[in-house]
Amino acid sequence: MAQVRVMGDEDEVAAVLEVLLPFVQTSTAVVASAPQELGMRGPGRRVVFELLPAAPGPVTVERADQPAPRRRELRS
Repeated sequence: MAQVRVMGDEDEVAAVLEVLLPFVQTSTAVVASAPQELGMRGPGRRVVFELLPAAPGPVTVERADQPAPRRRELRS
């Protein structure tokens, strides 16, 4: 699992997360954990979240040809 860490001053981190989180959360390629605020020893802000590759979804196959009509057998 990968960890994404956004660090900087309050306004910069807020601006980056405002763009980054919706992008990551709507992605079908990765799954993101909830962001967590980390404490800092000085001024600024630190936010982290983890990313995992998304599990492969169901596979669908579409036919390009038309299936042959089914023949019904006559019953006597």
